[in-house]
Amino acid sequence: MPMMKRSHSIAMILALTGLFVPPAFPIPPVWARFSADRESLRAGEAFRLTLEIRISGNTLDKQISISALPAQTDFQTRAFEELPIETATQGGQPVEIRRFQTWARVKTAGTLTLAPRLDGTLIQTSRTHFFMQEARSPIHIPVEPFQITALPLPETGKPSDFSGLVGSYTFAVEAAPLDIAPGDLITLTFTVDGDWFPETCTLPKVASIPGLKVYEAKPMPAESSPTRQVYTQTVVPEDGPLQALPAISLTYFDSRESRYKTRVAGPFPLKHHAEQAPRQPAYVPPQQRSGATTAEPPRQVTTSSPASDSWWSRLLARLEGHQRMVMQGPSETIVRFGPSDAARELFALKPGTAVVVDSTSDEWVRISCDQGIGWVQKTAVK
Repeated sequence: MPMMKRSHSIAMILALTGLFVPPAFPIPPVWARFSADRESLRAGEAFRLTLEIRISGNTLDKQISISALPAQTDFQTRAFEELPIETATQGGQPVEIRRFQTWARVKTAGTLTLAPRLDGTLIQTSRTHFFMQEARSPIHIPVEPFQITALPLPETGKPSDFSGLVGSYTFAVEAAPLDIAPGDLITLTFTVDGDWFPETCTLPKVASIPGLKVYEAKPMPAESSPTRQVYTQTVVPEDGPLQALPAISLTYFDSRESRYKTRVAGPFPLKHHAEQAPRQPAYVPPQQRSGATTAEPPRQVTTSSPASDSWWSRLLARLEGHQRMVMQGPSETIVRFGPSDAARELFALKPGTAVVVDSTSDEWVRISCDQGIGWVQKTAVK
C-alpha cells in the first residue's frame, strides 16, 4: 500500500507539470484565471483585479512569481495582496483556492489581453509508515487569457480644467488663519481622496491673482497614501482690497456616472486687522541700507549681559517651561513674523544674542528677546 501511494504521488507531480497523464489516476489540472470587479471600464480608471489559482490534491508554496505582464506604458498594477486560502471539493478530491488582488488600470483606450506567466513550487505530502514526507517541484501554472476593454473618455463636454483623474474622488481644503494682520501667512491644506493618482494628473492649487502672493505647493508624504494626496500651499495677502481667497476646484471624470464632475472648495472670506500689524519698522538687509558703514545695527542682548541672563530670568524661564538659548551661525539671523521663509522680516540678531524659545513649529522656533518676538529656524539657535 505505501508503494502505491508513492507511485500515486509521483504520477500526480508529473501530471501537474504536464509531463505525463496517468490513465489510472485522472487529476484536474492546476489552472489560474483573472477577473475584474466591473465589466465596463474607461481609460485611466482604476479597478480591482483578482487572480485565482486552483490546485487539486496538493498545495503550492506561498511564493508565486508572475511575469510577462503588459508594459507599464499601457497597463499599471499595484502590489498583489493574498486573500485567505479557501478549500473546496471537486470530483471527490480536495481543491485549494488561492486568490490574489490588486488595483490596476489601463492607461489608454483599447483592448488589452492579460496572459502572464505564473511559476510556483508544488508541495505534495505523503505518509510513509510513521513519517510524513514532503516533495517539492517547480511548476508552471497555465493562465486563461483575460481581455480588458477600456473605453475612451468623451471629448464632448470635456472641461478645460480637467485634472486627468478618472474614477471617484472627494476634495477638501482648509485655510488658516483667516483673521489676519498685514503680512500674515495663510496655509491652505488640500486633501484629495480617490481611486488612483496617475503621474500626469493636475491637482488643484491657488492661482496667482492681484493682491495675493502665492508660493509653490508642497506635498505631505507622511499624510498621503496610494488613495490620498495631501499637500499644502502658502499665500500672503499683500496691501490691497483683497477680501477673500478665491474658490478652488477639482474636475474629474466619474466613470460610474459616465460624466465630468467638478468639486469646489471656498471661497474663503478674510477678516483684516490692520491694528495688529507690528509697529517696528521692516528689517532691511545690510547690503541695502544707506550708509551701511555708519548705520547702527539692531540692538542685541549678549550672554554676558547681567540684565538679560540673571539668575532670576533663568529661573523664570525654567518655571515657565521655556528654554534659554543663544543665536549661532557665522552671521546675523533674520527673525520673521511667522514660521516660513515667506514671512515678513522683522529684525535681525547677531550670533551670541540670548533668546528664550517658547514654542516650535516643524523646523521653526518662536523666540523672544529685547527686540521683540518672532520666528527663526531651529538650526539658528543652540
